[in-house]
Amino acid sequence: MVSKEETKKIKAQNLRYKKPIAKNLNLDAITQDLWNMQEVCEEIRWYTDSEDGGDSLINALSGDEDEAYEFKMAFADLCAECERMLEDLQEEWVPECFDIFFVAVGAGDLLGWDSYEGDYFGISSYESNLAEKDSKGKLKRMTKDELIDASRQCFIVYQAYIGLRNRYDSLKASIDILRDQNTGVLQTVKEIEKLYDAAQEKQGNYAEYSKEWEEFDRYADALPQEAWIA
Repeated sequence: MVSKEETKKIKAQNLRYKKPIAKNLNLDAITQDLWNMQEVCEEIRWYTDSEDGGDSLINALSGDEDEAYEFKMAFADLCAECERMLEDLQEEWVPECFDIFFVAVGAGDLLGWDSYEGDYFGISSYESNLAEKDSKGKLKRMTKDELIDASRQCFIVYQAYIGLRNRYDSLKASIDILRDQNTGVLQTVKEIEKLYDAAQEKQGNYAEYSKEWEEFDRYADALPQEAWIA
């Protein structure tokens, strides 16, 4: 015999489609993504302001400090605009139908709210069709003027978010490439300098016979040829 608790759980699963959202296009997901983008931009700004990060960035841009400055400012501007959009989502009018609007227009995979589990979960294609149909029905109960105003505002939010997301993806890809290409080389150079100084300080003119010198040779051999170019 099925317990009352199990019955409650099954009922909640069967009703998930009644409160649907588009997986990556809903207010909670957008808000969280804006927070994440802002956090990464802050981390990158901290990285490029550090000695290693600044050297890595300038080195990758062939010593062009002006271009490096513009690159850093692009992240600073993006960080500020993410913060501004987060504030706008709290202060400006966002339609109550925002989430179901993108369900109704078929904006990607859908999730359904499980009242028993207290979270969103994936739903079947059949349930997705029911969710889309229900959402369309709710929009149809709005007046034409209400629907036009809400649709316009939904797309304004969507366009603002996608614009920031595209800029972030482009800049993030660039900084990841710079980090991969340059940070390892710079760290190796600094390690070689440290080992060389340690060898000279300990052994003087006989440094080449010490363990420190062997370690220095090992690191120097591992350094890419390009690193020796002035």
